[in-house]
Amino acid sequence: MKEKLILILKGIIIGAGKIIPGVSGGMLAITLNVYDKGIKAISDFFKDIKGNLTFLCTIGIGILISIISVSKVIKYSLDLYYLPTMLLFIGLIIGGIPSIIETAKQEKSLKNITIMIVPFILIFLLQFTNNTFNTSTSKEVSFIPLVLIGVLDAITMIIPGISGTAILMMLGYYDMVITSFSTLTDFSLISYNLSILIPFGIGMVLGTIVLTKIINYFLENHRISSYYAITGFALSSVLLLLTQTFQNNYTIFEVIISLILLVIGYILSRRLDKIN
Repeated sequence: MKEKLILILKGIIIGAGKIIPGVSGGMLAITLNVYDKGIKAISDFFKDIKGNLTFLCTIGIGILISIISVSKVIKYSLDLYYLPTMLLFIGLIIGGIPSIIETAKQEKSLKNITIMIVPFILIFLLQFTNNTFNTSTSKEVSFIPLVLIGVLDAITMIIPGISGTAILMMLGYYDMVITSFSTLTDFSLISYNLSILIPFGIGMVLGTIVLTKIINYFLENHRISSYYAITGFALSSVLLLLTQTFQNNYTIFEVIISLILLVIGYILSRRLDKIN
């Protein structure tokens, strides 16, 4: 029971990370030690249906709780307490990096170092080309585009370091999708919300199935090299998030409180990382 509650908590953190622009849900999954298990559970689902279904449903409950309920708190916190909220999540990411590096450094080579540098640079290039976000809610509700958006969100969810929220904002679908999730319990909007979430969900399922097969192959056959790539994604994500977060001016009090939350996030991530 305790293990399931921990998994739900990890799911809540991952779901919250997906809501925050710039934060990668995939990266949080890695730092919370559930990435490999999640990829394997989806890719090899039929090899252990009961075990894989239990794992995916448990962590999925946490993600749904986060997206439906915690999303409102996250949006409120970002509006009023941007720096503390961001540093808490940055701390959660940083806390998982030591275990990633520990795995990667088992096999040092020029090839692996190159593999680490490539995603590090890639994330920076993506950031520079995606600086303008379109948050319009006037996008037409159309089945095929929403399926494709779901596929794209699945890709950004699985590949660490890429923020699905940022991509959705850039394409103008962020408000539409997040509003549909946050008002899912409003039965007066159920028809409209389902017209968005059903095709979006179909796209996510299709994208997840295909991509997890590919990722699982690399994790099983090129594990160390994969962790070098993940290290590159992790380091670039942290640097970009810190750069973006400190672009505004803050009071000394805000900075002190935020740094305390950064440490709390780090400690929480380190403790959760040790719980399998």
